[in-house]
Amino acid sequence: MITDTIGRLSRYKGIPELKELAEYIEANDLNSLPVGRTDIKGDELYVMIQIYNTRNEKDTRPEAHDRYIDLQYMLEGEEYIGYAEREALGDPVESREEDDVHFFEGKTCKLLIRSGSFGIFFPEDIHEPCIAAGESRQVKKAVFKIRCRM
Repeated sequence: MITDTIGRLSRYKGIPELKELAEYIEANDLNSLPVGRTDIKGDELYVMIQIYNTRNEKDTRPEAHDRYIDLQYMLEGEEYIGYAEREALGDPVESREEDDVHFFEGKTCKLLIRSGSFGIFFPEDIHEPCIAAGESRQVKKAVFKIRCRM
């Protein structure tokens, strides 16, 4: 797991999966992308622009992916994203293999992700997005899905 601000994303170009993504972000205005999925390199690299209201923690679920790395970049607003090492929460309580998502139960550490910052979650990382930082508020986020080559 990595958290940082978007201005320092180029520091991570040494990670092969992040090089092309960093170059895409540098060259494009993400706020001009439509809500929904935009393919960058088909299923290998794409972004989903999301607008939603954050939720109470009791209404969110920790999750992890096997085939994709998530880079969750907050464009507008703020939220907490829970984090835990995958082995800390044991086996998933539900899996949707076709969607590459596994859900877990248990406590996560909360990371505040504000406008201009991001979190990168690898397959060994559990993340729990959409948690309200105080009152529920609307946010706009870019969720990049990067196919794992690890």
